[in-house]
Parts: sequence; C-alpha cells; structure tokens
Amino acid sequence: MSLSDYVQLMKLRIDALLLLVATSGYVATSGIRIDLFRLSLLLLAGFLGAAGASATNHYLDRDLDSVMRRTQNRPLPAHRIETPAHALAFGLALVVAGLVIAGVGINLLTAAMIGLGFVVYIGVYTLGLKRSHMSNIVIGGFAGSCPALAGSAAAANAISLPAVLIALLVFLWTPGHFWALAYRSREDYRRAGLPMLPAVSDERTSVRAITISSTIVAFASVAFVFTSAFDALYLGVAVVAGAVLLALTAKFLIIPSAENAWAGYRFSGIYLTLLLVGMMADAIVRIPV
Repeated sequence: MSLSDYVQLMKLRIDALLLLVATSGYVATSGIRIDLFRLSLLLLAGFLGAAGASATNHYLDRDLDSVMRRTQNRPLPAHRIETPAHALAFGLALVVAGLVIAGVGINLLTAAMIGLGFVVYIGVYTLGLKRSHMSNIVIGGFAGSCPALAGSAAAANAISLPAVLIALLVFLWTPGHFWALAYRSREDYRRAGLPMLPAVSDERTSVRAITISSTIVAFASVAFVFTSAFDALYLGVAVVAGAVLLALTAKFLIIPSAENAWAGYRFSGIYLTLLLVGMMADAIVRIPV
C-alpha cells in the first residue's frame, strides 16, 4: 500500500472534468463578478466530494474490477490496499469533508447539490442500476450534471438558467460518451455481467444508440442559443465542435469498429471541454446589466 494507491482511488481525471463542470456553472451564473475565494472553496469542496465518491465506487465495484481487464490493476482488485474497508472509510471521509466545507464555507444549497451528486452516483448508479439495467448510464449519468448546479448555488445561492442548461448538456452527453467506451470494451463488460448497452445489444442497435445520442447532444448544444443564457461566442464554439463530433459519429456509423468508437470517445471529452470553456467565455465577455 502507498499514497499513490489512495490517489488512484480518487480518479483524478474524472475529478478534473467534474471541477470544470462546476466552474462553468459558477462562471455562467456570476459572469465577470467572480469571487475567487468562494470559487476556491467550491473547487475544494467539489474535489473532495468527487474524489470521495470515486473511492467509494472503487470499494463497491471491487468484485467487478477484478474480472475486467481494463480495471484489474486498480488498488483493490490488485490487493495493493489489503483492507477494502480502508478505501471505503477514505472515500466517505472525503465526502463528509467536502460537504462540511461547502455547507459552512459557502451555503447549504451548494452542499446539497454536491450531496445529490454523491447519492445519484453511488445510490442510483453504482448500487441501483449499474448491475441491473442497461439504462444505468442514462439515468446515473445525472450525477455528472450536479456539479453545474453546485457551481450556480455557490455563485448565487440559487440555480440559474445557464447552470440548468450546462447540467442538461452533461446529461445528454454522458450516454454516447460512455457507450462508445463500452463498445470498444464490450467483451470486458460481458465478462463482468454488466448490462451496459453495447454489451447486451447487437451491434446495429449499439451503433444506432451511440449515433443518436451524439447527434442529440450536438444539436441540443446549438439550440441553447435560443434561450437567454448564451450568445454568439458560445454559438461559434458549439457549431465548430459539434461539426467535428458529428463527422466522427458519421464515420463510426459507416464503419463500426473499436478504433472508430475510441476516436469518438476521445473527442467527445474534448468536445465537452470546449463547450464548457465557450460557455464561460461567453458569460465573461457579456456586459453586465
């Protein structure tokens, strides 16, 4: 056991994306009026909440991780952390610390949104749907939307329209993104008995679902400009990034392969990042009323 094993439990790459979602919710709500101290508290609380949820997920999924090639070398299935309960205690301690910092240092609504993300990810997704129904990532993916709501709560002690749209964006983006990964690793999911859509459906159904999901998010992201939340700067980013996403999706539809699924999966993470940055830039350059 080493410190690096506990760091691995936190899933830092996922944490980084969730913190970007939280930051975009904050900035899209606050505009140029950014309170750096409050934003810092949000990022600290959000990091602890996300990292704690990830560590808890490692504990609950250790049996699945031991039979999937992609996850066999994680600290628990590889027995580098010999007492699984230590990982659970570590995760829950991080979550509690994050909730306390959010509730005391920011406001109770921010803490509630961070807590909601934990409940959805662990209670609804990990314990409820992941092993039982192929809607798992569709419904459980809402956990990734909660940081946007927490960001808005930290900025205004309320949930703003831009933050709701960011949450919707992440919700729509999640299925296609993870189905593309599951398509590439579907034998792994079958070995673990997980009902992720590409593992339990035929190839035609899987390809169609990934295509429809990616197309919906690309068009929905552009449609956001018809609200009062975002303007021309964001629109330009959404159109260009969406065009690339649709091109990769079309290539996968024409030639379904693990390589094309992986290319779409990798770009979809970049796509979401570009949109979130575009949303923040759009909010900052607006002239306050």
